[in-house]
Amino acid sequence: MKLKVTYDMNSLLKEVDKDIKSELPIIASKIVDELELRTPKDTGEAARSWESITVDKHSFNIVNDEDYIKYLNAGSSKQAPANFIEQTVLQYGTAKGNVVEYDN
Repeated sequence: MKLKVTYDMNSLLKEVDKDIKSELPIIASKIVDELELRTPKDTGEAARSWESITVDKHSFNIVNDEDYIKYLNAGSSKQAPANFIEQTVLQYGTAKGNVVEYDN
């Protein structure tokens, strides 16, 4: 006698998708909060400029539109080490592609 178990993977995938969809905003918010704390402050503008943008149901981007954020991340301030952005983001898992990309 053979035992056969049939399982519909679609129901499992739907549950996983639901879990991911509910966790992504929480993770994004934690990263933004941590970056706000770690960003060197003079006027505080760079620290206040962090935000998360949902890309799709499985990913998001963290952005900062301040022109000088790349200099702060390069270590121009004694308040934070160089690459503080990468160090912060990688605490929450691996990144998709480069951790940090700058628009010119």
